[in-house]
Amino acid sequence: LTTEQFASVKEKLPYSQLPTLKYEGELLCQSMTIARYLANEFGLAGKNNAENAQADEVVDAVNDIFAARVAVLREQDDAKKSEMMRKLLDDTLPNGLAQLEARLIERGGQFFVGNNLTWADLHLHAFVDIFKRNNPEVLEVYPRIKDLLERIEELPNISKWLKSRPDTVF
Repeated sequence: LTTEQFASVKEKLPYSQLPTLKYEGELLCQSMTIARYLANEFGLAGKNNAENAQADEVVDAVNDIFAARVAVLREQDDAKKSEMMRKLLDDTLPNGLAQLEARLIERGGQFFVGNNLTWADLHLHAFVDIFKRNNPEVLEVYPRIKDLLERIEELPNISKWLKSRPDTVF
């Protein structure tokens, strides 16, 4: 949507924001709610409550790192923004990826949950993809995560999307 298009629908949205999803007659709002719902709907949330919680754990850990990136993007003061970006790239991102790499290894090294693809794996891919655009070396010290994300990119529908998707900031 353009800014003008969004302005024309904003007040009609339950939270005056996107994303929304209308699925089987239900209007869902909030990105993580939508992602979690679709993961459950299409068998990507885990096979039981413990696996669901493991997937949620990884998603929450990724979201913690993502929140730091969003804070940098929103900062108006250039000096503070520069310091926040330095902390993100030198501390928050590498520590977060190291912790995720350790969890991946603890859980068998193939996927984060039950040796099956889940929304947690896809969520990490979407997040890291943002950083890889400007920092292609970001995964060099995380070989298991790098392998996982490469395997995700080889999935036929993911591969097709990556080749045809629009270029966006997020």
